[in-house]
Amino acid sequence: MTINEELIMNSKKFNKIVIWGFKRRWHTQRFIFQAYYKTLKNLGVPVIWVEDDKRGVRYIEKNDLIISASGAYGRMVPEKKTFEDYNMPVRDDVYYCLHGENDFFREKLDRNKTLNLYYYSDEARKFERINEAVYYDSESRSLYQPWGTDLLPDNFLKPVFRKNRFIFWVGSIWNDKNNHGNVEEINKFVGLCKKNKLKFIQIRFVPNFINRLFVRLSRIAPAIGGKMQVEVNYLPCRMFKNISYGQLGFSNIKKFNDIFKDCNIYDEDMDVMIKKVLSLKKEEYIEIVKKQQVICRKYTIAENLNNIFKYIK
Repeated sequence: MTINEELIMNSKKFNKIVIWGFKRRWHTQRFIFQAYYKTLKNLGVPVIWVEDDKRGVRYIEKNDLIISASGAYGRMVPEKKTFEDYNMPVRDDVYYCLHGENDFFREKLDRNKTLNLYYYSDEARKFERINEAVYYDSESRSLYQPWGTDLLPDNFLKPVFRKNRFIFWVGSIWNDKNNHGNVEEINKFVGLCKKNKLKFIQIRFVPNFINRLFVRLSRIAPAIGGKMQVEVNYLPCRMFKNISYGQLGFSNIKKFNDIFKDCNIYDEDMDVMIKKVLSLKKEEYIEIVKKQQVICRKYTIAENLNNIFKYIK
Protein backbone atom coordinates (compact mmCIF):
# COMPACT_ATOMS: atom_id res chain seq x y z
CA MET A 1 0.00 0.00 0.00
CA THR A 2 1.40 3.40 -0.98
CA ILE A 3 1.45 6.34 1.43
CA ASN A 4 -1.29 7.98 -0.65
CA GLU A 5 -3.55 4.94 -0.35
CA GLU A 6 -2.87 4.55 3.37
CA LEU A 7 -3.54 8.24 4.03
CA ILE A 8 -6.86 8.08 2.15
CA MET A 9 -7.89 4.95 4.05
CA ASN A 10 -7.01 6.42 7.47
CA SER A 11 -8.77 9.69 6.69
CA LYS A 12 -12.10 7.90 6.31
CA LYS A 13 -12.58 7.69 10.09
CA PHE A 14 -13.39 11.42 9.92
CA ASN A 15 -16.24 13.25 8.24
CA LYS A 16 -13.79 15.83 6.89
CA ILE A 17 -10.56 17.56 7.83
CA VAL A 18 -10.75 21.20 8.98
CA ILE A 19 -7.51 23.21 8.80
CA TRP A 20 -8.03 25.94 11.39
CA GLY A 21 -6.24 29.28 11.05
CA PHE A 22 -3.39 30.95 9.11
CA LYS A 23 -5.38 31.03 5.88
CA ARG A 24 -4.70 34.70 5.24
CA ARG A 25 -2.00 35.48 7.82
CA TRP A 26 1.51 35.51 6.35
CA HIS A 27 3.33 33.30 8.82
CA THR A 28 5.59 30.25 8.66
CA GLN A 29 2.73 28.07 9.89
CA ARG A 30 0.64 29.19 6.93
CA PHE A 31 2.91 27.32 4.52
CA ILE A 32 2.59 24.13 6.56
CA PHE A 33 -1.19 24.41 6.62
CA GLN A 34 -1.24 25.24 2.92
CA ALA A 35 0.73 22.04 2.27
CA TYR A 36 -1.73 20.09 4.44
CA TYR A 37 -4.65 21.52 2.49
CA LYS A 38 -3.19 20.96 -0.99
CA THR A 39 -2.02 17.43 -0.18
CA LEU A 40 -5.45 16.39 1.05
CA LYS A 41 -7.16 18.14 -1.87
CA ASN A 42 -4.91 16.41 -4.39
CA LEU A 43 -5.72 13.02 -2.85
CA GLY A 44 -9.46 13.64 -2.83
CA VAL A 45 -9.75 13.72 0.98
CA PRO A 46 -12.63 15.99 2.14
CA VAL A 47 -10.95 19.11 3.59
CA ILE A 48 -11.69 22.79 4.19
CA TRP A 49 -9.44 25.60 5.39
CA VAL A 50 -10.95 28.32 7.55
CA GLU A 51 -9.51 31.37 9.27
CA ASP A 52 -9.23 31.54 13.06
CA ASP A 53 -12.41 33.53 13.69
CA LYS A 54 -16.01 32.97 14.73
CA ARG A 55 -17.16 32.53 11.14
CA GLY A 56 -15.35 29.21 10.92
CA VAL A 57 -17.51 27.64 13.61
CA ARG A 58 -20.47 27.24 11.24
CA TYR A 59 -18.53 24.75 9.09
CA ILE A 60 -17.76 22.27 11.89
CA GLU A 61 -19.77 19.03 11.70
CA LYS A 62 -19.92 15.79 13.67
CA ASN A 63 -16.80 13.59 13.37
CA ASP A 64 -14.71 16.35 11.78
CA LEU A 65 -10.99 16.52 12.61
CA ILE A 66 -9.80 20.05 13.41
CA ILE A 67 -6.07 20.66 12.96
CA SER A 68 -4.88 23.86 14.64
CA ALA A 69 -1.70 25.61 15.74
CA SER A 70 -0.89 28.40 18.13
CA GLY A 71 1.98 29.57 20.28
CA ALA A 72 3.80 31.28 17.40
CA TYR A 73 2.82 34.84 18.15
CA GLY A 74 3.73 38.09 16.46
CA ARG A 75 2.34 41.05 14.61
CA MET A 76 0.03 38.85 12.53
CA VAL A 77 -0.86 36.37 15.30
CA PRO A 78 -2.09 37.83 18.59
CA GLU A 79 -1.39 35.81 21.72
CA LYS A 80 -4.26 33.87 23.27
CA LYS A 81 -4.05 34.71 26.97
CA THR A 82 -7.44 33.38 28.13
CA PHE A 83 -9.96 30.78 27.06
CA GLU A 84 -12.18 33.58 25.78
CA ASP A 85 -9.53 34.50 23.22
CA TYR A 86 -10.21 31.22 21.37
CA ASN A 87 -12.56 31.12 18.39
CA MET A 88 -12.19 27.37 17.86
CA PRO A 89 -15.29 25.52 19.12
CA VAL A 90 -15.20 22.99 21.97
CA ARG A 91 -17.32 19.98 21.03
CA ASP A 92 -17.48 16.37 22.18
CA ASP A 93 -18.42 15.06 18.73
CA VAL A 94 -15.29 16.22 16.84
CA TYR A 95 -11.59 15.32 16.94
CA TYR A 96 -8.68 17.70 17.54
CA CYS A 97 -5.01 17.76 16.53
CA LEU A 98 -3.40 20.64 18.41
CA HIS A 99 0.05 22.14 17.92
CA GLY A 100 1.15 24.56 20.64
CA GLU A 101 -2.30 25.32 22.04
CA ASN A 102 -2.64 26.47 25.64
CA ASP A 103 -3.42 24.07 28.49
CA PHE A 104 -6.46 26.11 29.50
CA PHE A 105 -7.98 25.30 26.10
CA ARG A 106 -6.87 21.67 25.83
CA GLU A 107 -8.30 20.77 29.24
CA LYS A 108 -11.79 21.58 27.93
CA LEU A 109 -11.58 18.87 25.25
CA ASP A 110 -12.30 15.15 25.27
CA ARG A 111 -8.84 13.68 25.87
CA ASN A 112 -9.68 10.52 23.91
CA LYS A 113 -10.39 12.58 20.80
CA THR A 114 -7.37 14.87 21.05
CA LEU A 115 -3.82 14.47 19.74
CA ASN A 116 -1.04 16.86 20.77
CA LEU A 117 1.35 17.53 17.91
CA TYR A 118 4.95 18.62 18.49
CA TYR A 119 7.97 19.06 16.25
CA TYR A 120 10.80 16.58 16.73
CA SER A 121 13.54 17.43 19.23
CA ASP A 122 15.81 15.24 21.37
CA GLU A 123 13.22 15.38 24.16
CA ALA A 124 11.05 12.99 22.12
CA ARG A 125 13.57 10.15 22.32
CA LYS A 126 12.28 9.00 25.72
CA PHE A 127 9.00 7.92 24.09
CA GLU A 128 8.00 5.14 21.68
CA ARG A 129 10.10 5.26 18.51
CA ILE A 130 8.23 5.07 15.22
CA ASN A 131 11.24 5.89 13.04
CA GLU A 132 14.43 7.97 13.26
CA ALA A 133 12.52 11.23 13.77
CA VAL A 134 8.96 10.23 14.75
CA TYR A 135 8.03 9.35 18.33
CA TYR A 136 4.76 8.86 20.21
CA ASP A 137 3.88 9.28 23.89
CA SER A 138 0.71 7.29 24.59
CA GLU A 139 0.30 8.68 28.11
CA SER A 140 -0.05 12.29 27.01
CA ARG A 141 -1.30 11.37 23.51
CA SER A 142 1.54 13.36 21.93
CA LEU A 143 3.09 12.85 18.50
CA TYR A 144 6.56 14.22 17.77
CA GLN A 145 7.62 14.56 14.13
CA PRO A 146 9.23 16.94 11.62
CA TRP A 147 6.99 18.79 9.19
CA GLY A 148 8.62 17.39 6.05
CA THR A 149 8.37 18.49 2.42
CA ASP A 150 5.20 19.76 0.78
CA LEU A 151 5.72 17.56 -2.31
CA LEU A 152 4.33 14.06 -2.65
CA PRO A 153 7.03 11.46 -3.45
CA ASP A 154 5.87 11.06 -7.06
CA ASN A 155 6.31 14.82 -7.56
CA PHE A 156 9.93 15.13 -6.36
CA LEU A 157 11.93 17.21 -8.83
CA LYS A 158 14.90 15.99 -10.85
CA PRO A 159 18.28 16.58 -9.14
CA VAL A 160 20.02 19.75 -10.28
CA PHE A 161 23.62 21.02 -10.11
CA ARG A 162 24.43 24.72 -10.53
CA LYS A 163 27.79 26.38 -11.09
CA ASN A 164 26.77 29.98 -10.37
CA ARG A 165 27.70 31.99 -7.26
CA PHE A 166 24.20 32.76 -5.94
CA ILE A 167 22.60 31.30 -2.81
CA PHE A 168 18.93 32.17 -2.42
CA TRP A 169 17.59 31.94 1.14
CA VAL A 170 13.79 31.83 0.96
CA GLY A 171 12.43 32.63 4.40
CA SER A 172 12.97 34.55 7.60
CA ILE A 173 16.11 35.70 9.38
CA TRP A 174 14.98 36.57 12.87
CA ASN A 175 15.47 36.48 16.63
CA ASP A 176 13.51 37.11 19.83
CA LYS A 177 14.24 38.03 23.43
CA ASN A 178 14.92 34.36 24.24
CA ASN A 179 17.42 34.02 21.38
CA HIS A 180 15.31 31.35 19.63
CA GLY A 181 16.00 32.72 16.16
CA ASN A 182 18.63 32.11 13.49
CA VAL A 183 20.29 35.54 13.11
CA GLU A 184 23.61 34.53 14.64
CA GLU A 185 24.05 31.34 12.60
CA ILE A 186 22.84 32.95 9.36
CA ASN A 187 25.27 35.84 9.80
CA LYS A 188 28.04 33.29 10.25
CA PHE A 189 26.90 31.52 7.08
CA VAL A 190 26.77 34.80 5.13
CA GLY A 191 30.35 35.51 6.16
CA LEU A 192 31.42 32.08 4.92
CA CYS A 193 29.60 32.67 1.65
CA LYS A 194 31.71 35.79 1.09
CA LYS A 195 34.84 33.84 1.99
CA ASN A 196 33.95 31.27 -0.67
CA LYS A 197 33.05 33.99 -3.22
CA LEU A 198 29.33 33.21 -3.06
CA LYS A 199 26.54 35.80 -2.92
CA PHE A 200 23.81 35.29 -0.28
CA ILE A 201 20.37 36.70 -1.23
CA GLN A 202 17.36 36.60 1.08
CA ILE A 203 13.88 36.31 -0.43
CA ARG A 204 10.63 36.53 1.57
CA PHE A 205 6.88 36.47 1.05
CA VAL A 206 6.81 34.31 -2.08
CA PRO A 207 4.53 31.35 -2.90
CA ASN A 208 5.83 27.78 -2.85
CA PHE A 209 6.40 27.50 -6.60
CA ILE A 210 8.70 30.54 -6.46
CA ASN A 211 10.46 29.00 -3.45
CA ARG A 212 11.14 25.86 -5.48
CA LEU A 213 12.44 27.92 -8.39
CA PHE A 214 14.98 29.84 -6.31
CA VAL A 215 16.12 26.73 -4.44
CA ARG A 216 16.83 25.07 -7.78
CA LEU A 217 18.69 28.16 -9.02
CA SER A 218 21.04 28.19 -6.02
CA ARG A 219 24.65 27.01 -6.14
CA ILE A 220 24.01 25.22 -2.84
CA ALA A 221 20.91 25.06 -0.65
CA PRO A 222 21.66 24.47 3.05
CA ALA A 223 19.18 24.27 5.93
CA ILE A 224 20.92 26.41 8.53
CA GLY A 225 19.37 26.14 11.98
CA GLY A 226 19.61 28.70 14.75
CA LYS A 227 21.54 28.08 17.96
CA MET A 228 18.51 26.76 19.86
CA GLN A 229 17.56 24.48 16.95
CA VAL A 230 21.09 23.07 16.86
CA GLU A 231 21.03 22.41 20.61
CA VAL A 232 17.75 20.44 20.60
CA ASN A 233 18.20 18.88 17.13
CA TYR A 234 15.12 20.55 15.69
CA LEU A 235 14.65 19.36 12.10
CA PRO A 236 13.72 22.27 9.80
CA CYS A 237 11.40 21.39 6.92
CA ARG A 238 13.79 23.36 4.68
CA MET A 239 16.12 20.33 4.58
CA PHE A 240 13.42 17.95 3.34
CA LYS A 241 11.97 20.53 0.94
CA ASN A 242 15.30 21.36 -0.67
CA ILE A 243 16.02 17.68 -1.27
CA SER A 244 12.60 17.08 -2.80
CA TYR A 245 13.14 20.17 -4.99
CA GLY A 246 16.27 18.51 -6.40
CA GLN A 247 19.03 20.13 -4.36
CA LEU A 248 21.55 18.40 -2.12
CA GLY A 249 20.45 18.75 1.49
CA PHE A 250 22.96 19.64 4.19
CA SER A 251 22.60 21.30 7.58
CA ASN A 252 24.32 22.27 10.80
CA ILE A 253 21.73 20.11 12.63
CA LYS A 254 23.58 16.94 13.66
CA LYS A 255 20.43 14.77 13.89
CA PHE A 256 20.24 14.63 10.11
CA ASN A 257 23.15 12.16 10.27
CA ASP A 258 20.75 9.62 11.82
CA ILE A 259 18.22 10.14 9.03
CA PHE A 260 20.38 10.36 5.91
CA LYS A 261 23.32 8.33 7.22
CA ASP A 262 25.98 7.75 4.52
CA CYS A 263 24.45 10.31 2.14
CA ASN A 264 24.54 13.18 4.63
CA ILE A 265 27.26 15.83 4.59
CA TYR A 266 27.90 17.28 8.02
CA ASP A 267 30.65 18.88 10.04
CA GLU A 268 30.53 20.85 13.30
CA ASP A 269 32.69 23.43 11.55
CA MET A 270 30.33 25.13 9.10
CA ASP A 271 33.20 26.31 6.91
CA VAL A 272 34.45 22.73 6.51
CA MET A 273 30.93 21.51 5.74
CA ILE A 274 30.40 24.11 3.04
CA LYS A 275 33.73 23.34 1.42
CA LYS A 276 32.87 19.61 1.36
CA VAL A 277 29.70 20.37 -0.59
CA LEU A 278 31.40 22.83 -2.94
CA SER A 279 34.15 20.31 -3.71
CA LEU A 280 31.72 17.73 -5.07
CA LYS A 281 31.77 17.11 -8.79
CA LYS A 282 28.47 17.21 -10.66
CA GLU A 283 28.14 13.41 -10.85
CA GLU A 284 28.84 13.01 -7.11
CA TYR A 285 26.44 15.80 -6.21
CA ILE A 286 23.59 14.35 -8.29
CA GLU A 287 24.14 10.84 -6.94
CA ILE A 288 23.92 12.04 -3.33
CA VAL A 289 20.69 13.92 -4.09
CA LYS A 290 19.18 10.76 -5.58
CA LYS A 291 20.03 8.78 -2.44
CA GLN A 292 18.65 11.54 -0.20
CA GLN A 293 15.42 11.65 -2.17
CA VAL A 294 14.81 7.94 -1.53
CA ILE A 295 15.04 8.56 2.23
CA CYS A 296 13.10 11.81 2.00
CA ARG A 297 10.05 9.94 0.71
CA LYS A 298 9.36 9.03 4.36
CA TYR A 299 9.43 12.70 5.43
CA THR A 300 6.62 14.34 3.51
CA ILE A 301 3.51 16.24 4.54
CA ALA A 302 1.59 13.13 3.42
CA GLU A 303 3.48 10.99 5.96
CA ASN A 304 2.99 13.72 8.55
CA LEU A 305 -0.79 13.72 8.03
CA ASN A 306 -1.01 9.95 7.91
CA ASN A 307 0.70 9.71 11.30
CA ILE A 308 -1.81 12.19 12.71
CA PHE A 309 -4.72 10.14 11.39
CA LYS A 310 -3.25 6.89 12.76
CA TYR A 311 -2.53 8.15 16.25
CA ILE A 312 -5.92 9.73 16.88
CA LYS A 313 -7.47 6.49 18.07
